[in-house]
Amino acid sequence: MKNFLQFLRRAWRYFRGTRRVWRRPPQSDLLIIDRGTASPLDEMFAHHNPHIMDIRGESINMLALLRALPKARLGAVAYLEAYIDFVKPKLVLSRTDNNHTLWQLKRRPDVTYQVALVQNGWRTKFSRSVSPEFFQTTGQIKTVDNYFVVGGSVKRLLSPVVRARFEEVGSLTLNNILAQEITSAGLTRSNQKSIALISTFRSKEILLNDSQKCVYKSLDDYLFERDLSLLIIGNGVSESEIKLEKTFFDHIFTKTKMQLGSFRLGNRSYSQLQNHRWILSGHSTLGYEALIFGIPVGFVLPDSPEFDGRDFQASSGLGEFGAFWCRSNQPAEHRRVFSYLETVSDEQWERDSGWIRDQLMVHDYGNTKIRAYVEGVLTDSLENK
Repeated sequence: MKNFLQFLRRAWRYFRGTRRVWRRPPQSDLLIIDRGTASPLDEMFAHHNPHIMDIRGESINMLALLRALPKARLGAVAYLEAYIDFVKPKLVLSRTDNNHTLWQLKRRPDVTYQVALVQNGWRTKFSRSVSPEFFQTTGQIKTVDNYFVVGGSVKRLLSPVVRARFEEVGSLTLNNILAQEITSAGLTRSNQKSIALISTFRSKEILLNDSQKCVYKSLDDYLFERDLSLLIIGNGVSESEIKLEKTFFDHIFTKTKMQLGSFRLGNRSYSQLQNHRWILSGHSTLGYEALIFGIPVGFVLPDSPEFDGRDFQASSGLGEFGAFWCRSNQPAEHRRVFSYLETVSDEQWERDSGWIRDQLMVHDYGNTKIRAYVEGVLTDSLENK
């Protein structure tokens, strides 16, 4: 009853502010759930004319909602199932892999469609990274047909609590970009005077932002002493968020020549992972992705409860301190990592980081594995596993 009432409250808030559609969703062999994370899947499989389902308040289909009402005790699952029954897909595909609801779409024993999820963002046991329902020992079965993950770390994390055929494919977006635009060949950093910082600023998470100030102040001092400039790869998208992010960093980097760039739209953040002396990251998917470019990447986080379960240790299992990572409030420990990044040779960096990089993230340039899977399902040539 409690879950049902919570669902009704969420549904009412969702319903009040969304566009209502009174026509049946069109039939399609490929249904991509969540317009917010549909890219680049929609571009990759545009030749199949996929139907994209809104789940973030863009619209709500009233016919599916009415069909779902008798099963309202199931919450959002009932609405998703009713919508899917209209579309009649062969394959349901989504990058919203941390939404517990999508892991319940195989609960009905007679469904004929396959469900495949693609990892979108780094996963650790931190509650906002993976829905807490994943680790509940009771409740509905969490299962999909295929789960395309970036590497072995998420497989080790979730394989005990979900049922799926795990396939390690790397970052979907980065795989496309690496195949088309960016290459790590020929990059030199010895004469670079710029350092990149991958921002994790979020205006509504004040404690998360403030806890990292000690790391940023250490970086400000270190770069000023060595006459190095700083490019911050911004996290903001909206105009208001970008303004707040700039104000935050302007108050911290008072010594170093600093520039904040807002590159998230159009995946332009990836193009900023080149032509720097080294890169500093906290808990950021982009930071882990940056390891492929051959430029030293450091992971420095404060010793703050805000980062329990989402530091480098949570992703790698290699402890809180290492050659290019630490979790500490001590400037001396921060500087140890900065100095390593500053002086390490390309050859030593490959020896120190290569095996860790390959453990955390594999690469499938051009996304050949997921393309083969989708084409196989939609052409009925893939053996049902």
